[in-house]
Parts: sequence; C-alpha cells; structure tokens
Amino acid sequence: MHTVLGLSSVLLVLFGGYVLLSLLRYVKDWSQRRFVQFFLLTMPLITLGIGVGGLHDFVGHRCFIDIPFWDSLLGVMLPLCMAAIACGACCWGIARWLFMARLITRRGISIGPELQGVADRLSKKQKIPSPRVLLCLDDRPLALTCGIFRPIILLSTWMVEHLDRQELEAVLAHELQHVTRRDSLMILLATTLRDAFFYIPTSWVVYRQLQQEKELLCDEQAVGLTHRPLALASALAKVWLQALDEPRLAKMSAAQSLVGVDASIQDRIQRLLASPDVMKTPSASPLTFFASVSTAMAILLVQGANFFLVLVIMGCIPFALLGKLF
Repeated sequence: MHTVLGLSSVLLVLFGGYVLLSLLRYVKDWSQRRFVQFFLLTMPLITLGIGVGGLHDFVGHRCFIDIPFWDSLLGVMLPLCMAAIACGACCWGIARWLFMARLITRRGISIGPELQGVADRLSKKQKIPSPRVLLCLDDRPLALTCGIFRPIILLSTWMVEHLDRQELEAVLAHELQHVTRRDSLMILLATTLRDAFFYIPTSWVVYRQLQQEKELLCDEQAVGLTHRPLALASALAKVWLQALDEPRLAKMSAAQSLVGVDASIQDRIQRLLASPDVMKTPSASPLTFFASVSTAMAILLVQGANFFLVLVIMGCIPFALLGKLF
C-alpha cells in the first residue's frame, strides 16, 4: 500500500497537470500564464514531500513493519529515488549557472561605448539600471542575457558584423526585456524543476511553453520600446538564414538566446510582420485565471485526501499527522 500511495500521488500530479494545461489555453494574459505554468512545474514537489514525509513518519510504525517486504522496499526506494533525482537536478543547475558565469567572465570583452550607449538609452526609457554589454569572439549568431543579480547582455562578433545599427538596437531591446523580466532566474528555476521531475510529461510541455512565450513577449515589448518591428524581424531573418547553413547553434540553458531553445524563428518573424493587433498583449481574463487557480487548489485537496485515505486503508491513524500540522 505504501507503493500505491507513491504511485497514486504521481498519477494525481500527472492528471492534474493535464487538467491545468487544458485550462491554460484560455488564459491569455502573459503574467497569469506564467504563474499557472510555474505552479505546474512545482506540483511534483507535493508528491516528493508526501513520499519523504511518509518515510519520516512511518518507518518503524506498525503499519510499515507489517507490510510485505516488496511493498516496504518499493515504498522506501520510490521517494528516495525521487529525492535523489531532485537533488541531482539542483546540483546540476547550480553547476551550469557557475559554468556560464565563468564562461562569460573569461570570454566577454568590452563592446565599446557606442553599443553600450544604446543599451544605456534603452534602459533609461525602461527606467531600470543599465546592464553591462559584452562581446564574445564567435562566428555564430548569439545574443543572450545571463546573470541573476547583475545581468549581462552578451553579443557575438557575428551579430555586430552582420547586423546594421537598427537591427542591433532591436536585438538589445529584446535582450533588455529578458533583464527586466528576470528571465535568467526564471529559466534557471524552470530548467531545474524540469530536470528534477523529468518523468512527469507535463513538466516538459510547460517548459517548452515558457521558452516559447518568453521570446514572444520580449519581441512584443522590444517593438513597443523601439517602434521598429521590421528591424527585429530582419535581425531574426538573418539569424534564421545562418541557422539553415549551420543547424547546431550554441545552446546555453543558463541564459536566454535570441533564437530561443524551442521557439520557431519563422513564426516570430511572421508575427512581427503582421498587423499591430496581432502583437498586442491579450487582455487579462480574471474569470479564467480564477478557474485555473481554483482547479490547482482542488488538485491539492484531492492529493491530501488521497494521502489520508491510503493511510486509513493501511491501518495507520493520520490524525497524529494533523496534530503536527496544526
């Protein structure tokens, strides 16, 4: 029955994830979607907490000793494996972030006063501190934002050599939106949660959505800042043509590439070339968002009910746990 508890918790998280994904189609506001998506990524933590908490409270208890050996073994190994995978993902995420920070520090060089001045001017419009802009010697298109406390925008020499001034300004405006929205921290957390619960399919779906939508939103905000959608579309088109010649572009998961990891450059170009109404931010839908949050809370309640029901069936008394909680 302990194995049933762990597996049923995982299945409930999976079922709840698909329910929230179906509701997410009706949530149009970017901020609301991001909130629901991060809730979906953190939902498996409930399963992990139940499993580890169950070990703490029931190892040595009568309802744990009297069960068959295979059930006892699986009941212990399942949450321990989940915890080990989650810890490994956290360590790997930290290692990637440290590697990226070291790489930027060692390879990044000053980009010069002209482009730094463009970044300063755009930052002043946004009323945010100006990030440092660095240049790396690379013959591939690369534009990314990295850093959590002191964000840095990194451009490759390919970008400076192949893009004109207006295109470079559009690219800097796009990357500046990543700085404003703290996408480096967001994607670091999202990647760690995805890796920690890679066995949950909804984690991969939500992660791809986050990757795609952050690029679309930054495109939209960059156009609002520069009022030059064609400049950004032209820059993306040049990157796209280069990607056709060299499919394996640099992918750095601790930072945000201009082309995005999963985003379709072609779709983004078509969106930039469309009418202004297409680029307009969808209006918030409080009713749909409330329905999504209510569904998420209902999933938590069902998860808790499943936990205590299985404990009652096993002959354990869950009221002691309630006393600990309250």
